[in-house]
Amino acid sequence: MRFRIPNPREVSAALRDLARRDPDQAEEYLDTHTDEWEELATEGPADAADILEALDEEGAADLLIELEPIEAGDVLDEMKPEAAADILEELSPMSAASLVAEMEADQAADVIGALEPEERTAVLAALDDETARQVTELLVYAADTAGGMMTTDVAALPVGVTTGEAINRLRQLHDDLGSNLLYVYVVDDQQKLRGVISFRDLVFARPGRGLDDVMVEDPARVTPDTDREDVAELIQRYHLLAVPVVDDEDRLIGMVKFGEAIEAIQAEAGEDIAVMVGAGEEETVFTPVGLSVRRRLPWIIFNLAVGFLIAVVVAQFSDTLETYAVLAAFMPLVALVAGNSGAQSLAVVIRSLAVGDIPPGRAGRAVRRETAIAIIDGLIVATIGALVAAMFIATFDSGSGVSPLEIGTIVFVAVGVNFLVAGFVGSGIPILLRKLGQDPALASNIFLTMTTDLVGFGGFLLTATLLLS
Repeated sequence: MRFRIPNPREVSAALRDLARRDPDQAEEYLDTHTDEWEELATEGPADAADILEALDEEGAADLLIELEPIEAGDVLDEMKPEAAADILEELSPMSAASLVAEMEADQAADVIGALEPEERTAVLAALDDETARQVTELLVYAADTAGGMMTTDVAALPVGVTTGEAINRLRQLHDDLGSNLLYVYVVDDQQKLRGVISFRDLVFARPGRGLDDVMVEDPARVTPDTDREDVAELIQRYHLLAVPVVDDEDRLIGMVKFGEAIEAIQAEAGEDIAVMVGAGEEETVFTPVGLSVRRRLPWIIFNLAVGFLIAVVVAQFSDTLETYAVLAAFMPLVALVAGNSGAQSLAVVIRSLAVGDIPPGRAGRAVRRETAIAIIDGLIVATIGALVAAMFIATFDSGSGVSPLEIGTIVFVAVGVNFLVAGFVGSGIPILLRKLGQDPALASNIFLTMTTDLVGFGGFLLTATLLLS
């Protein structure tokens, strides 16, 4: 097999698709076409990273060490930290360190932070002193903070420099900073942040003007412990390419780039989805099995307890079910449709909380809105459900002891009430959790399901018992 596609981008896409579809075949092809692999890694490190992530760790490691260290570092920069760490663990600490040394410091810290403790210690020990120092400084910060997201490679110039001198200095810094040349930050003698200037303003300014004349004073900034959600919101609000990070004394120590903010938003969204259903907050497909089990099992056991509670509720109406067995066919319907409605309210409110659309003063309004929507939807669905249930009894089960009017009334009341509860609880749970200082998505779907199931089964059977007794 050999690709004969003239466009390199199409070759990259074809190899990436092959790796995802048939990893073994892709690995075999790249092993026998090293020139194409090296060219792909050089011209498209992001595509090469996608290919390595699709292969098993051992095969990916073999391909990675075929590259020059600087090319391998570029590819590792583009990979998910957990995936890159899995590959580096297949190499000796010395080989891994030689590749990590070619990575950007912030990306290297993320990857080393994802290594197993023993591997992390060994790789850090094999790094040169300067790289080890940079990485160790970044490892101090949590991954979900500005410190954990920032790069320390920033263009910082003293306040007394002229624009012409600044441009000359930046030419000298270009090779070291590379893609981190986004803004020029202006600092004083104590490295305290004084201002920022864009490259456009710098290029078009008269060469003799001082940076303090053309810079934007007192720019937006964050500290290393600022939560990544707040960093992303700041970048989005002011349409920034990067935001500076300062220490407690306002000294410039790094910056968070726009791309890191995008990744933070994606990570937060993924965490919210995972936490909603009781999975680990930072769990991924790379998380060790034992850790995932410990994070998930408590919520699964909680679900089991809820199941027993529902069984107890249903058991209280055993006489009604024994007399009117057909009711058992309709119970799940009530819980199902209302649960879906509540999940919609839950998703809308959690998303709105995440982007800051529901300040504390508007929380009640949000709950009332979602409850009103649930009531309207509930009346429509309850009417349709009642008609279908009545037609079912009239057509297929006229000897059940329940008349079409009775089953229609039972379904209408039970569905309507459960929709009301689902809308109120689905919108209220995240807001209540936020008020309690917890993550609004914290297993909220589990609590919602518990409520709609209890009200759905219990309310249906209680309505049936009252109406048919």
